[in-house]
Amino acid sequence: MNRLKTLLLSLLAIFSFALVSCGGGSGGGDDTPEPTAEEQRILDLAGSSGSTWTATSITFEGSPAQGFDDFSLTLRGTLAGSKSYTTVDGDPVFNASGTWALSSTNINQITIDGNSDNVFTISNFNADASPATLTLTVNFTASGGGSANGVDDIEGTDGTYVFNLQAQ
Repeated sequence: MNRLKTLLLSLLAIFSFALVSCGGGSGGGDDTPEPTAEEQRILDLAGSSGSTWTATSITFEGSPAQGFDDFSLTLRGTLAGSKSYTTVDGDPVFNASGTWALSSTNINQITIDGNSDNVFTISNFNADASPATLTLTVNFTASGGGSANGVDDIEGTDGTYVFNLQAQ
């Protein structure tokens, strides 16, 4: 009988040590789940309290674009919350402020102000660079589906814009 008690106490002690060493949240281990690809993309683009991106170059139909001299784009947002932006010198492609969203099926695509006719494609994204860099490309159409800034049929604004950006 004593042998059985000793065996049971030994098993209980081993089980207790194994349970304590598993972490369980208070043992100093990191129990924070890894972010999803979408959560990580939003964090990389908008940071925890907003990120401002400035242009290193902007082209329109392959040539330097005019009128974007001091262009900047500030993105804010979280996965569960609203996503907003502000721009400087973003006309005619961007409003001065509005909303943005990742595509529901592709984290490399952004829509601005709910306009699915002007989808921005993310490429050359390097969140680990110092400063971080990315390229936004859009085949912009002011007529027909409307524009991101609400202005229709501005002569010469329809075409492909490429925004090469870096984080501030």
